[in-house]
Amino acid sequence: VQWGRTDMFWWLLLTCLLQQASRVCASNGMDIAGAEGKSVTFQLQNLMGEILTWSFRGETILVIELGAPPKLLFSDESYTSRVAFNNDSDLTILQLRRSDAGTYLAKTNKFKVVFTLHVYRELPEPTVSCTGWNCSAEGCHYALHCSVDPPENSSFFWSYNEQPEGEGSELVVVEEKQHPGDPDPLPYTCTAQNPVSTRSTTVFPSALC
Repeated sequence: VQWGRTDMFWWLLLTCLLQQASRVCASNGMDIAGAEGKSVTFQLQNLMGEILTWSFRGETILVIELGAPPKLLFSDESYTSRVAFNNDSDLTILQLRRSDAGTYLAKTNKFKVVFTLHVYRELPEPTVSCTGWNCSAEGCHYALHCSVDPPENSSFFWSYNEQPEGEGSELVVVEEKQHPGDPDPLPYTCTAQNPVSTRSTTVFPSALC
């Protein structure tokens, strides 16, 4: 059989399409942070296939028939009352628990994506304490410590007059001696932050120490 250029083109195109059809489109996934007691949504894009399976730590927890609306075919009992679907395929988990943290896999016959969920408690208002002070004729030095309980992967930032003063839980404040006509010192603010919340406390070092 003699192949012409047109025949060769269509044969190569068909071969390419068959190769693509045999592959599963995979995504490396992403990290997601959620707050304990709140909700989190796993968003899917370019979804293909009719049956969507969600698994958690290797165990199937949900099987969904995609459509408008999607139809739940199977659900692990611990998720039945805590899941909702948006845009047909996006999965929302309600009333997050610490035990929900881990790796989730969403998969159809042509698509799969991995999500890693981290669940944190929202931070309480931080506490600022005075760990030391020293005053002289020139002014005062104050050592401040900022903390939250429990820490929950928190980071600390200090500011004065809305300008950054430093990072970390410790701060040394130097206040020069006040003279008549000098403006009153402004307070310092400690901000505690973790992936799901931000809380602040404002103090006057001289009053605290």
